[in-house]
Amino acid sequence: MVNKGFSRGQTQVLFRHLPEAIFEHDDYGLCKVTQVALGDVEVNRDALFDAMADALAMWPADFATKYPDMRDASRRSYYAVGSPREVRFTPYPQVFRCRLCARTGTFTDLIKRGASAVGRCSCGGHLNQMRYVQAHNCGRLEELFVPPQRCPACGSGADLAFYDPGRVKQARWYCAKCKADIQALRMTPCKCTYNQSLPPGQRAEKFLRVVPTGDPSLYIPHTVAFVNFPEDDQGRLRAAPDALQLMLARTWGLLHDGVSDTVRERASLGNPEDADMTASIVEQLRKLQPGNPMVLEYDAKKQQPKGQAEIDRVNELLKACKVTPTGVPRRWLVEHTTLLDKTDISSIANVAGMLRRSGDEAGALDIEEGQRKASELLGISNIRVVNDFPLALCAYGYTRTARDPSRTVITPFPVDERSRIPVYAIAAETEALWFELNPLKVYDWLLQNGIISGTGPASREEAWARLYAEVPGLREAPHEPVYNQLAAVAVRTLIHTMSHLFLRRIEWSGFAPSSVGEYLIPGSLSFILYTNRHAETKIGGLTTLFEQRLNTWLWDAVQSGRECVYDPICEDDGGSCAGCTHREHSCISFNRELSRATVYGGPTPQSSVFEGAKLEYGYWKDAWKAAPVE
Repeated sequence: MVNKGFSRGQTQVLFRHLPEAIFEHDDYGLCKVTQVALGDVEVNRDALFDAMADALAMWPADFATKYPDMRDASRRSYYAVGSPREVRFTPYPQVFRCRLCARTGTFTDLIKRGASAVGRCSCGGHLNQMRYVQAHNCGRLEELFVPPQRCPACGSGADLAFYDPGRVKQARWYCAKCKADIQALRMTPCKCTYNQSLPPGQRAEKFLRVVPTGDPSLYIPHTVAFVNFPEDDQGRLRAAPDALQLMLARTWGLLHDGVSDTVRERASLGNPEDADMTASIVEQLRKLQPGNPMVLEYDAKKQQPKGQAEIDRVNELLKACKVTPTGVPRRWLVEHTTLLDKTDISSIANVAGMLRRSGDEAGALDIEEGQRKASELLGISNIRVVNDFPLALCAYGYTRTARDPSRTVITPFPVDERSRIPVYAIAAETEALWFELNPLKVYDWLLQNGIISGTGPASREEAWARLYAEVPGLREAPHEPVYNQLAAVAVRTLIHTMSHLFLRRIEWSGFAPSSVGEYLIPGSLSFILYTNRHAETKIGGLTTLFEQRLNTWLWDAVQSGRECVYDPICEDDGGSCAGCTHREHSCISFNRELSRATVYGGPTPQSSVFEGAKLEYGYWKDAWKAAPVE
């Protein structure tokens, strides 16, 4: 094992130098990472394990059996969470080929045949590592198989050579002495869970594939992002009486004060010691001055504690939908309210005011026009900038040969000396754009397309309540039964597609699409676009886009989203492919639940729960009215 130091950033380690990855070292050539030591990291572990569980639910159950169920709190001790601190590695592969005579073998065998320990062949040529390995969809990795047999023509056992034309199918083993052909590259069979899932018969996927060491598909680390809010705050909020109703009220726009402040004030009224002392002081003051404002305020609070009217309203709305709110708030609800209450948010009104104070009336009018179009034509009720988005990113495993969960087995990193599975996490604050859809328009869109039935709600708060009651799949985790409810999939597909269409034109911010990630909160009809910068500094590209180019960007994204280089084939086949909505990297759902039909109307994907049904009404059916006036 090699311990010579080399410098890499934590983010680079997270994506390129995790255990079992192959990389090229400046001094040692090709190496394989054997271990990455863990350092301390401040992350919300409940949120991390919830996010990991949701991510692993994307794989078929048989393809994720190597992970202890982290939904069970008692099994979380099988994991070790920390930041990547020190990378340890070893030279790999250890099959070498002479640049001069093409003789090939393991380093040990070549030494026996007269090669020097400093990397010189018996002919005097330099020995180079073979840049091929074997890999399989199950995560298995092997060095290239070196034929053990002698040359069938001359009987030599010391002159095995490798012909490498640059194409695996044409590569051959031959005898360097007599030039006789020996064999092609071997297809090594694999007996694994993945192969058992395939139909009977000969299939190429049942064998290890020869892959160049530089092929990106050889090692694909899988990461998941989550909102890294303080764990203590989460515990207090979830344990508070009526926490679920208060968070729903905050999310639905009924409660205008922070949930934490409301919970704290309500708790102070219920604290016996504080209550007795306050009551004693108030009663003494009442005797002296019955009409004192403090006395009147105290009486009002006792009769109607802070937030009680909003709690009653939420209960009333849900009762009308025949739903009783019970249980502790879900992670998505805690995330939404924490972002509202604990982060530095700039609204369009804030930015317009700032522009006017600096004398830029045209800029203020432009961003307000963008808000109007987003609300009236695009069904987006809020667009905000989160200046300190509390993001954490964790790497939980890897796949080989493919990223798609239906075609690979997810493999955890090798266990540490205490037999725990390492999970590598980094936390940072970054900038983000937060979009929230209008619940009235979402409900109306579901009605128009026949996805749900009945009459439309009369108000925003009623729309929120009915979505909560009638589309429970929006608030459930992927492993739960109603997650794949048709209406829930429809709304998630709508939100996810909008996110990708806006990312498609994110260059207006100065960032490439691969530099911006997405975070979906379907339960609150929200999606967040954030910069993939896990550092203390912020460039400010998304903030500048919001302040100076919002109107232009919205229009450009909406119009360019109609087009795909593969139309009309793509449009007729569901409106989702690599030419329009698919992202090469950073899609949290592996490019599932995407369809331009949700925003523009048209046929849906055959492989989705829609089964190719046509959506008559796109969510952006009025978007053409947003065209700039010449």
